[in-house]
Amino acid sequence: MEMAQWQKMANLIFEMEKKTGTDNTALQRILSKMKRVLEETGIMIYDPSGEKYNETRTDVEANITGTNLSNLVITDVIKPILYTETNGKKTLLQKAVVIVSGN
Repeated sequence: MEMAQWQKMANLIFEMEKKTGTDNTALQRILSKMKRVLEETGIMIYDPSGEKYNETRTDVEANITGTNLSNLVITDVIKPILYTETNGKKTLLQKAVVIVSGN
């Protein structure tokens, strides 16, 4: 498979994990195995949910909701951050698409 196809697969796995939650342990086990296969190809999925946000972050594209612009936090992740790892070096493959709101 080409890198773009692996990237699509990573996004689908993330979406499935997000939608299934922790209710279905059998499905979570399968998704974990799929993530391990991705990691073997050098692609890592990173979910920045709950992290602080500021304008200097280069790994996310944010949509800010609400009027409180202090203490911004990532409240929802539409697409995760994807990294590739080659010879121990991480490279950003995809920026996350996130929703951000103030506390």
